[in-house]
Amino acid sequence: MNTTSRCRFAAALLVLCCLALVYRVFDQGITRTYLEASEEASHQQVKLLTALITHEWLGLPEDEVLFRLNPYVTSRPPGSVVLKTEPATHHVYLDSVRFEFDNGKLISVE
Repeated sequence: MNTTSRCRFAAALLVLCCLALVYRVFDQGITRTYLEASEEASHQQVKLLTALITHEWLGLPEDEVLFRLNPYVTSRPPGSVVLKTEPATHHVYLDSVRFEFDNGKLISVE
């Protein structure tokens, strides 16, 4: 193999590597765009559902809210959903969703 054919082989290899990197960059860009769109849609759905729950359950006593949440929690596999009550702050947490109470009545869901 002479020097010219070695240079051509090395150049062809570098071109293939560059093409692979360009493809990877475009692929990652498209993937990121779809991921951001999916995250935004999920965020909007969570906001819609919390607004719906707030609208429907606003003013319910804490016992009634817990009564409605407990069947859902018990229907899930153990440890997959956490329902936690914090009497000091008047909050009930269903995983990361916070139900806030004032004078024993539901005032917001966040």
